[in-house]
Order: sequence, then structure tokens, then C-alpha cells
Amino acid sequence: MARERTLVGAAAPQSAQPKMAVLTVQSGLEAGRVYVLARDKANTLGREEDECTITFEDARLSRLHARVISVNGEWMLTDQGSTNGTFVNDVRIEKHSQLSDGDRVVLGGSVSLRFALVTAEERDALMRVYEAAVRDGLTGVLNRKALDQRLLAELAFAVRHDTPLSLVLLDVDHFKKVNDTYGHPAGDAVLREVAARLTRALRIEDVFGRYGGEEFLIVAREITLEQGAQLAERMRVLIDSSPIVFEGTPIHVSASFGVASLACCGATRDAPALLSIVDARLYDAKHAGRNRVVAQGTR
Repeated sequence: MARERTLVGAAAPQSAQPKMAVLTVQSGLEAGRVYVLARDKANTLGREEDECTITFEDARLSRLHARVISVNGEWMLTDQGSTNGTFVNDVRIEKHSQLSDGDRVVLGGSVSLRFALVTAEERDALMRVYEAAVRDGLTGVLNRKALDQRLLAELAFAVRHDTPLSLVLLDVDHFKKVNDTYGHPAGDAVLREVAARLTRALRIEDVFGRYGGEEFLIVAREITLEQGAQLAERMRVLIDSSPIVFEGTPIHVSASFGVASLACCGATRDAPALLSIVDARLYDAKHAGRNRVVAQGTR
């Protein structure tokens, strides 16, 4: 009997993965951030949150600076009559410009972006790189560098729009004792849980991150000093109300809070002045017995 043979041919080529358009920030406060462009609507760029789908906190941009839309499978960039211009590969566009993969887009001479066509896998890789650059490796919240950058952006917004801005700086009480008593893995678990509790309780517009060691910072837009103190008290109760369980062992922790607002700074409305005040009030809270909120002081 003839042996039956199985013919093995070349595998059918897989269809190319569909590509999406992204803008990756190349410079400034959000370098590395990736924006996925919508195909079914206009993607508007500028510094006004109410008018734009992608915003940048840069005074050199117009409120509605430019837009990107998909037309018959091609991506078109349009300047919206901006003051300082829109550039593609260092050439200022008069009105419209068709974008190609790899093009460099500059808004207002200051915000630099790279236009690219990428697969979902490539998009995810770009986003992972950005997240690794701005997230604290232990807690997953913003790291110190990202916090400093976001604070500058929020301050610029508050000063330009004459709106309130408050900072809440907190420190986990007796954290060294936690490490000494339960071990450093338990201390890490405490920091992760504190960060998780606060993240779940904060507004989506609040900026929150690890300021250093066992300190965390909240930047609260359009929040007055009184409202900031109320926010801090809610966070204090949230931490103090129930123990953190690590490997079956309950660990009770508390935190001390300092609160300051832009209105506390007087004429010096900048980040160093605001941070100095909130840090001094956190110091007062710790030296007054800990597990409390201080929102008043000599400054």
C-alpha cells in the first residue's frame, strides 16, 4: 500500500495588523506621553481644556491651536489661526498639511510631537515606556519628577485663570517603626495600601504621587485652603480607620497632613513658595502629636 503523504505548505501569511495614529510628546512636561488619535472625530490641540481634546499647559499655544482629522484614510493637520504657528518638519504650515509616519509636529514653537502610525502592540510599548518614566515603582502613583512637572503645570493654570489651588502633603507616622517591627516587605505593603486608598478616594482631576520615602503629595485644582483642609481630614480618617493587613497581621498606621493654598503665598505665587509653606505645616502637624491636619501657620 502506498504511504499516504501529507503535503506541508508554507503557512498562510497573516494579515498585517491594523495601524492607528498617535502623537508622542517629544519635549516639555509630558515628554513620552502618547495620545491616540480618534478616526471618527476631530482631534483638537491647544491649551484650553473646554475646547480641546488634547491640551498642553503652555502659554505660547493658542486656546484652540490646531486639529488633526482623518480624511479618506489620510491624516490632515490644520492650523486654527494660531498666533505662534504650527510646524511640520520645521516648516510652518499655511493652513493644511498631510501627515506622514514619523513627521515632527511643533505647536507654537515650543510643544514638540512626533506623528506615527503604529500597531496596538507598538502603542502599548510606547505607553509602557512613558508609564515607567512617570510612575513610582513601588506604589504605582506618580513619582517625584512627574509630580514636580505636574505641579508647575497646575500652578500656571491657576495663575492664568485666577482659580484656587491647594497642596496636601502627608507623611505616614512612625514609618521606621513599622519597618523595624514587621520588616521592610511589610513597610512596602503599607505604602502601597496607603497610596491605593487615597487614589480610590481622590477626584480624577487631582494630581497624586509619592513625594519621597513615606511622603505623598496631592495637588488639588480649584480647591480653597478650607476645602483642602477638609480633603486632608477625609484622607486622614481613611488611613486611620482600619488596619493594613500584611500576611495575616493587622498593622495600624496613621498619617500627618500639612495643607497650603496658592492664596497663602502672597505675591510669590510659585512652586518653591507653596511647597515651603505646606512642608512647614506638615512639620507642625508631626510635632503637635501626629495623626492630624494643620492648615494654618505663621505663613
